[in-house]
Amino acid sequence: MIGELEFILKTAQSLIRQRKLAPAETLLLDKYKKWGNHPLINLALGEIFFLKDNIATSLQYLKISYENGKNIPSVVVYYAEKLRLNDETTRAKEVLQIAILNRPCDKVLLESYANFCLTDQNPLESLKFNFRLLLLFPNYSTGHTNTAEAYAALDNYEKSLEHQNIAIKYDTGSQAKLNRAITLLTLEQHQEGWAEYENRLGDDIISSPRRRLRVPRWNRQPLQDKTILVCSEQGVGDELYFSSYLPKLIETSGKVILETDQRLTHLFKESLGEISVFPYSRKVVYGKPVFNYGWLPKSIYPDFYIDLASLPHFLSREGMKPLNKFGYLKISKDAHDYWTKYLFEISGGRPIIGLCWRSGLNTKDRQHWYPPLHLWEQVLTMPNVCFLSLQYDDDTEDIKFFKEQFGVSMIKLSNIDLKNDFKKIGGICTSLTGVIAPSTAVAHLAAAVGKRTIIIENTRTWLPRINDLDAFLPCIKRIFPPNTGDWEWVFNGVRKELNNWLSTG
Repeated sequence: MIGELEFILKTAQSLIRQRKLAPAETLLLDKYKKWGNHPLINLALGEIFFLKDNIATSLQYLKISYENGKNIPSVVVYYAEKLRLNDETTRAKEVLQIAILNRPCDKVLLESYANFCLTDQNPLESLKFNFRLLLLFPNYSTGHTNTAEAYAALDNYEKSLEHQNIAIKYDTGSQAKLNRAITLLTLEQHQEGWAEYENRLGDDIISSPRRRLRVPRWNRQPLQDKTILVCSEQGVGDELYFSSYLPKLIETSGKVILETDQRLTHLFKESLGEISVFPYSRKVVYGKPVFNYGWLPKSIYPDFYIDLASLPHFLSREGMKPLNKFGYLKISKDAHDYWTKYLFEISGGRPIIGLCWRSGLNTKDRQHWYPPLHLWEQVLTMPNVCFLSLQYDDDTEDIKFFKEQFGVSMIKLSNIDLKNDFKKIGGICTSLTGVIAPSTAVAHLAAAVGKRTIIIENTRTWLPRINDLDAFLPCIKRIFPPNTGDWEWVFNGVRKELNNWLSTG
């Protein structure tokens, strides 16, 4: 009988990994009459319905799994995690606490609870349980990695680096080194940090690109009379940010081919001279982006390729220096003049500030990166200023909130695709007094076309700054607090900077 159960579970998990959810569900439900109280059967069904975005049914099965498997750490942890994602934070915390009381030395439970505390913005409590974990398992690399993350949340990057160095002794994987890269860059150890940032491309990183390309990777070979392909990676905001290095690469290369997001092709073609620009051909296979290069013209086939976000590592050996003081993307005079006139008429000649208050990817785990709406009061109550929404998702309720709370009527342009029409968005940005946003694609676009931009962040940035301005896009001023999460401090700084903008014109 046990053999049958093991076979069912093994088969179901194999199907789930392949995202063949329907046959996995059928298999488990066919056997449910016999194994309906087994915690692992219900755990698997809970996972299936979670992947199908049916959280209510998922939690029904996970509750049965938990009630019959409170002594199984993996069952407890998975149930608690899904409760948290369903905003049942108190219940999730109770589930983990009860389990730890019964098994106070269990590695899985201690690690999960420490992570839960960190996600719940309680790094001190997270440290407490990570310390207990490391006392029991001093060579546990994940424990050191998580301790490092908790210290980073407390703005203690020196202690964070200490634990990352220990973690790397026991974990040779790319993620541990990538974590250390971010800390090194935060501590302004740029040369070593950018070198370690190459670990983002490790095969064991799920988001690292796989390239079907038979071309050697560039490693600082001379590029005179050579053709180099700059390969797309990460999101469109990252592409706009790291592409600030393209003018520098173009200066030293015979020819540059750029692979990029379809939405950016026209902007890059019109801004970067002789560069050849093509949209990427990408699909995602089991979570990993796979790039195909059948589109490469044989007439300009590259001698080398380089990943876009590797340009700072290969082109900054002499140290960080500011790039592109006035941006690197060009908007036509006609487009600029059109939007300047149009917005002038709407605003009655008052200054217009473009606002974006969150990314469209506003998942529960990312929400702490975006300030609560009520904190925008310090910006929105500035006198004699108009505000224009640059949100590409549905912001109707947010705009209504701003009107009801602060008496502000925000400009919302109709018939403009604020998610995809980057050329038009760039033209709009050039006609604004400035842009204020979290670290989003629209913020990077505004700075790339030369517009003053404030990026608001709830913790110290790892991206390089020179004289308090972004090194890659010096139109950006990043405002972040001395203590992580202090959004009120951030908005005090934003209001002061906005006053400076308005006083200098």
